[in-house]
Amino acid sequence: MEIELEAVGRNLAELRAARGLSLRELADLTGYTSSYLSQIERGDSVPSLSGLATVAASLGVEMATLFEQVTGPKIHVSRKSEPLRLRTRPSEDEAEQRYAVLGAHGNEGAYTALIHHIPPDSPPITFRHFGERFGLVLSGSVRIIFGSEVHDLGQNQWLHYGSHEEHIIQVTSARDAEILWVVSPAIF
Repeated sequence: MEIELEAVGRNLAELRAARGLSLRELADLTGYTSSYLSQIERGDSVPSLSGLATVAASLGVEMATLFEQVTGPKIHVSRKSEPLRLRTRPSEDEAEQRYAVLGAHGNEGAYTALIHHIPPDSPPITFRHFGERFGLVLSGSVRIIFGSEVHDLGQNQWLHYGSHEEHIIQVTSARDAEILWVVSPAIF
């Protein structure tokens, strides 16, 4: 099953309105422009997962709240043949982001596990959200930059860090990079 992140805009608009915030006020809280937030609400643009985390934190909700609520069993079984896939629609200066969700319990879970597929020709991806991340490179190689601190990671190498500081991820291999992320708090 694949989910495009199109319901985000509708849910964002409802949450913003419920809190009595104008687009301009939400823009001031997030650091995004009101025009960009309007594009998200209309479904014309979908931000990165890091961007969604910033918007959710600014609204005082878990990121899972921005997605359509799906009720289901307490145990989530993922099979390689039937993964839950997420795909963002890129803006002009971003590449499409593809994820396979391995574990998701929304607000009830302590973490979310994802496999992030990044093509080698992708522009650098900037992340920043409340919480922490553990990343294990499954294939390819990546560079993760925190300000002036650079970490080059290859297959079977990992790192664990607080993700509240802006950081950049870029593929350094000639083939796709796949990273297993364990993100806390849960984002799905």
